[in-house]
Parts: sequence; structure tokens; C-alpha cells
Amino acid sequence: MGLFDSLFGGMEASGKFSEHEAFAGVLLGASACDGHIAEDEVDNLITTLVRMKMFRRFDGKQFGQMLNKLVGIIKKKGVEHLIDKCVESMPDNLRETAFANACDIVLADGVVEQDEKEFIELVRNRLRISKEQALEIVQVMVSKNRG
Repeated sequence: MGLFDSLFGGMEASGKFSEHEAFAGVLLGASACDGHIAEDEVDNLITTLVRMKMFRRFDGKQFGQMLNKLVGIIKKKGVEHLIDKCVESMPDNLRETAFANACDIVLADGVVEQDEKEFIELVRNRLRISKEQALEIVQVMVSKNRG
């Protein structure tokens, strides 16, 4: 462990994520899987989270701190590492919901690039979503984002 690791080691998530961080991390990963996060993607992500019951008590400062932590992990270790940490803390009852929302984010612009396809498959596998269930979810999200 280097000098800066010992001084700043606590800045990265030590231990498990909260369920809030895990859920938001999967959605942030969907926004970042193509190598960048556009401002409108962050706005869409926050809008999605704010509408959910589980984030009802979060204020702007809490959202900012959580997203900064998650973005820091992406910058330091990449999207796949973030997803692995999220999966560790994702409650079973939120796995399909996280997958559906990640699909929604990827499909929002109407174009699915190869890196986005690979991301969705990675998330499906890590969250243990069956191919059949994933196909149903993707079909609904395609319909939702068609217009």
C-alpha cells in the first residue's frame, strides 16, 4: 500500500455499498458504458432515481455525494469493477428493476452501440437475470423508447 493509498484509501468504497449505491451504480454504469457520461444522461439518471420510493428521502447533497463516489470508482477502476461492487450489495428484489432501468438508459437515445450491448449482457449475467426474463424486459424497454 502506497502513501496516498493509506491517506486516501477511505475515499473509495470500503466494504459493501448500500442498496442505494448499488442500484444507482448500475444505472450510472449504463450511462458510462460507452466511455463517457453526457450531462443529459446524468439528468436522466437523477430523474429516474428521484422518482423511486427508495430515494424519496435523498436530498441534492446526498445524490451528489453518492454519484461522486460512484464516478470516482469508474474513473479509477472502470465500469466493470463498479458493476461487480454493485452486484455484491444488490438485494434480490431489486435485480430485475436495476436491469430494466439500465436497459432504459441504454435504449433512451434509440441507438445501441456494441459496448452498450456488451454492458447489458454483463449486467444480465452478474445480476443473474435469465435470458428469457431479460428478453421480456428489453422488449418492453424498446417499445417504451420507440417514440
